[in-house]
Amino acid sequence: MEESILKVLAKLMTEKRLENVVLNEKEYIKKDMTVAKLEAQLRGHDLTKEERLAVDRLLSASNESNVRYSQLAYEQGAKDIISILRELDLIKAM
Repeated sequence: MEESILKVLAKLMTEKRLENVVLNEKEYIKKDMTVAKLEAQLRGHDLTKEERLAVDRLLSASNESNVRYSQLAYEQGAKDIISILRELDLIKAM
């Protein structure tokens, strides 16, 4: 199934452009460093292979969920902007 232009843009913007913005934002960097410290603490525990895999699967699923959330937020923001521009008669509905 062919993706809509909005979905393609959301994916592209959240994967490429947003990454550049986020990686230079101080608050994000601070939070990301906290995550890295917590991951290091977790690695310091004597977890079994099964427990490590379970934690890894949990973190991977959480990361995938967050990526999708970002894509949906971008799409919704674009839709909201289009609605505002239509309401202000700056663009016409198709």
